[in-house]
Amino acid sequence: MSKKIENILRFGMKMEKNAQDFYSFYANSLQDEGLKKLFEEFVKIEQEHYKYLENILKSLGSQEPPISISWVVDDQNKMVDPHILVDNSKILEADFSDLTILRLAYLIESDFAAFYKHAAEKVEDGNVKGLLLHLAKWEEEHEKYFKERYHSLMKKEWEEIDLF
Repeated sequence: MSKKIENILRFGMKMEKNAQDFYSFYANSLQDEGLKKLFEEFVKIEQEHYKYLENILKSLGSQEPPISISWVVDDQNKMVDPHILVDNSKILEADFSDLTILRLAYLIESDFAAFYKHAAEKVEDGNVKGLLLHLAKWEEEHEKYFKERYHSLMKKEWEEIDLF
């Protein structure tokens, strides 16, 4: 396996872990129960994506185990994962609306799709290219899913202030 392919897969794993942490962190901040359940489901989806990439990395002969760190000390004392939020940041004190959190989810999935598509253009191995395009398709479906919900919620909020 080339170092480029290994780096792409490891970066993908990092992105999936970041997304898992994002969905986990914000699930309880959402007002809408449906969105809470959606985010809880996406925690599982991102875990599955991480494991999928980890298995591919192993199957391609990577000798170095991927780094997986849990920032949860126990149920009573949870640490903020530093790769999504900076400690002592005002962002932790912000009261984000469901609309803002949903938009962030949409952008995360959009970035994933763009990364995998771009990575596919930069590898020569047909199997790896196909894998990356497959991952991009998954992420495009997630992007579309969140985008539709984001626009629906935005329209609802605009209606509430009589913009339609």
